[in-house]
This record gives sequence, C-alpha cells and structure tokens, in this order.
Amino acid sequence: MPKLGEVLGGLLTDVLRARLAADALTAQAVEAYREDPVLASFSVPRVTVADLTVRLRFLVTDVTVPEPVRPDRVRAGRLWNAVIRDRVLPLLSTAHPDAGLEEVVRLLQDAVRKNPIPVGEAELDRAVGGDTTPLADATLAQVAERIGALPPAARDRLAKIRWKDEIRQELARRAGPFAERVRQWAAAEQALRSRVEVEVSADRLQERPVETLQQLELTVSLADVEEFIDLATRTEP
Repeated sequence: MPKLGEVLGGLLTDVLRARLAADALTAQAVEAYREDPVLASFSVPRVTVADLTVRLRFLVTDVTVPEPVRPDRVRAGRLWNAVIRDRVLPLLSTAHPDAGLEEVVRLLQDAVRKNPIPVGEAELDRAVGGDTTPLADATLAQVAERIGALPPAARDRLAKIRWKDEIRQELARRAGPFAERVRQWAAAEQALRSRVEVEVSADRLQERPVETLQQLELTVSLADVEEFIDLATRTEP
C-alpha cells in the first residue's frame, strides 16, 4: 500500500514536471517569435501557475504510531548551553551597566564554551515533564563552579552584585521555553516515524461506503516549492 507521504510527494513531483514542460514550451515559442518578422513585434505568451490546489480522496488502511521518543540529551545540551551563554550570562552586565562586568561576562562565556554545562538525564526528563526547577538548580551550581574558577579580580566584581539570585531567576525564566522546544523536537521526531497507509485507486474507493473515505485539500505555491528545491540543491561556495 502506498504511504500518504509518497502520494503527496508524487503529486509535487508532477507539478514540477509540468512547470518544466511549460518553461520548455515557452523557450520554443521565444525562438519562433524571433524568427517570424510579424510575431517578433508581439510579446511571447506564457502560462504561469502561482498556486495549485488538489483535492485527494483516499481511504486510510493502516496507521502506525511509534512509541514516544526520549529527548536527545546531546542536542538539548547544546541548546541549553547556548541559552546560558547568550541569554543568561549577559544579563549580569546589562542589568548593571556601571559595574564594569562586560569582561567578566566574556570570561564566563568562554568558560562555558570550553567546558559546557552538562544536562543531566533526570533533570531533562523533569523539565520536559513540566518541572524545570531541578534543571535550573543544577545549572546554577555549575555556573557557580565556573565563577569560582575566575581570576580574583573578576570574582571581586561579581561580589558587588547579587549574581546568584539574578542568574537563578533568569534560568527559571528561560527553562520553560527551553523545555517546550525540546518537547517539540521529540514530538516532531515521533511524527516523522509515524506512517499512514492509504488506498487511492478509484475502483477500490468506489467499493467503499462514502462515510469511510477521507478528503485532503492541498494547496501548493510553486514559488515556495522552487525556493525549497533551490535550498536543497544549492552547494556551498
């Protein structure tokens, strides 16, 4: 049985073939108009299709829903460390513009870049489940370790502000959106592994009760398809 994605992919392929055929005919018309002294004064006609809508009737024969996937801890760790470096740590200098903490923040960012803060499996599972406190607390402890390894002058500057409370609050604020992003990743991976098998043959569909049939309306913008193809086939300079 064909997969729904295969059917839709075949439709999109045919749309692109039709566009190529139309462009080829246009190219031939250009040559014909150039060679004819009368036609040469007219503009070359061209058929263009901006959007194409297809209504597909089908019967679902089987649905495969895979088990939920565990969050990718490596990928999540890279994202969380980026949040710490680029969103959390800069708060120390922006919230205290007169404290001269820009260099301290750069030292901390370098420390996190060279020695990323680990994201524990249990903390990540709790965060994805809705409780981000363990992740924020564990991260704060790791940030404190890196602050403790800074030169004395940098630590003295930080001692003049309540950096621990400020970082804790910012981590708590950023942990929620981070966990939602990880949940979206997991849901997308699960969806990509799911399968819907369909029956699209006209004679087979006529044998089925109308109420058992499904209908899908798909509108394709050729400009979007061409942009996607261009990105997929582009080579780096």
